[in-house]
Amino acid sequence: MMDAPVVSFLSAVYNKATYLPALLANLRAQGGKAEFIFADDASTDGSADWLEAEASHDPRIRVIRNTVNAGPAIRFNQAAAVARGEWLLPIDADDLLSDNAAEMFLKVADEQGADLIFARSERGAEPRDLSDPLDISVSDNPLLMAATRKIVRMGYLARASVWRDAGGADERVFVQDQSLPLRLGAAAMRAAYIEQTAYWLSVQDTGSLSRNTLQQHHDRFWAMTYMLERDLPDAARKAIEAQRVSAWWKMHREVGGGRTNALPAYLANRVTGCALSTAQVAYASAAFARLSGVRRPRL
Repeated sequence: MMDAPVVSFLSAVYNKATYLPALLANLRAQGGKAEFIFADDASTDGSADWLEAEASHDPRIRVIRNTVNAGPAIRFNQAAAVARGEWLLPIDADDLLSDNAAEMFLKVADEQGADLIFARSERGAEPRDLSDPLDISVSDNPLLMAATRKIVRMGYLARASVWRDAGGADERVFVQDQSLPLRLGAAAMRAAYIEQTAYWLSVQDTGSLSRNTLQQHHDRFWAMTYMLERDLPDAARKAIEAQRVSAWWKMHREVGGGRTNALPAYLANRVTGCALSTAQVAYASAAFARLSGVRRPRL
């Protein structure tokens, strides 16, 4: 068995065969002691076969095959559960990192005493290296940082113990984008944010979940609702509530309706910071439960 890695790169894969060669080359370029864990979500395009062929001559690659399509939140947690690294770095299978992202994240973690490292993202551009001097923001309130920055993509570095304490992504929500950074923020002690791009989002294709805005609104509402069930500091609660109300109104703005309930709630929140009442939460929850065209986990 190879030495324990410093960083475990995690990816949930569903029909990403055309993207995987670039992703794997990108991960191999990160250097250092690493492992690459891919949880395949019952792909039908040969993604798992290709990964296993690569794993046959690269012991850093670990492939988890699944026969049921359960969604990326569950699959990222599945990858994290077998990771051996001190640090975990989740990445979507169609995205890329700066070639020196892991190196620079670890440097910031060491210099700032942070156990959660974020950076900026950019869509559709060719990856560029991070360069010194880095412009860094640091917070001893990682949850508030994650909530106010509205982080909704992968590509951050978390200490493995923080991921375990957080319980990973909320598996009641299909896509992990909304819940994972918040839950990690709630478990972390100190976060740093690199004010330069280290995460390079691919151009959205027709099969991308990120093109389904109803899925985004649905998952944001539920991720925020589940977070608000916790005992949270006032500032974080206010920021998360604002996202929940926004998701409710944006859903109705897209499908119609909501002008007698969601829109007034949205405006009240923006003007006065007013939270949803128990009745409003029940009304909005029912509307999202009826919503068609979105995926929900099979629990």
